[in-house]
Amino acid sequence: MRRYIPSSTALKCFEASVRHLSFTRAAEELHLTQSAVSRQIRNLEEFLARDLFIRLNKRLVLTGTGAAYYKEVVPLLDGMENACLRMLHREDEKTTLTISTLPTFASHWLMPRLAEFQSSHPQFQIKIRSLDDAAKIDPENIDIILHYGGDHWPRAISHQLLQEQVVAVCSPQLISSATGSGPQGSWQAEDVTQFQLLHLSSRINAWPDWMVSQDLESGSYVGTSFAHFHMLLEAAKNTMGIAVIPTIIAERSLASGELVAPFGEPVATTHEYLLSYPADKADLEQVVTFRDWLLAKCRES
Repeated sequence: MRRYIPSSTALKCFEASVRHLSFTRAAEELHLTQSAVSRQIRNLEEFLARDLFIRLNKRLVLTGTGAAYYKEVVPLLDGMENACLRMLHREDEKTTLTISTLPTFASHWLMPRLAEFQSSHPQFQIKIRSLDDAAKIDPENIDIILHYGGDHWPRAISHQLLQEQVVAVCSPQLISSATGSGPQGSWQAEDVTQFQLLHLSSRINAWPDWMVSQDLESGSYVGTSFAHFHMLLEAAKNTMGIAVIPTIIAERSLASGELVAPFGEPVATTHEYLLSYPADKADLEQVVTFRDWLLAKCRES
């Protein structure tokens, strides 16, 4: 069935001419000549058998019919444009890899490694989303999650990436300013009690567990508490005290010298970092490729 619709060029010329009330300025916007825009408007008026504009003393005036038609046309043009933009940005299920992960884990561990994967596999379009609550994940829109803890993603296949280790860290300035301080290598685990202890509010057992690992007696753990690891990390860098932080989060700051770990070697916790994906996506090329690459990177480290 032939649709009773004018050309899209005529509609674009009409919409631009109404906004500018000038064929000349509409032509400049559309990269057409003034005569071409005028001709398109004339063709549209003949198509509709209605006058859309009146030419008065070199001025362009919109008719009542033209104003009514404009109100009808603009939403349709907007809808057509949005449909085209959605299609241009539509994800290809065969090439898009959507990963949901913990923001701090992504920033401090995944991102420094992800460029290598992207360079080796440019055929995949990677999308990184924040993992705030694994229970709220929509498996239809997520291919892989990288998450923490002993809880496995329901109805998914999971692989261990890393066994978590933590280390007590602080700013080197905090150590150097301590009363009677010696060289970094002379500090012992029990010396943490000389300093303010910093806490992560979601890990209330971090300091008690670390003390047990060092064969130290439990004591007072009063200190400033933070909601997120990046806050805790920055607090330690800024001489607020000592923090127990996973090595994967602290490693770059330790390497750069922003933090030091004078109170002992990293110790293992009972927690792990996992890579999980829905069982029905186990054969997707992008899932298999990323899984194998990331597990290999973990074995190398």
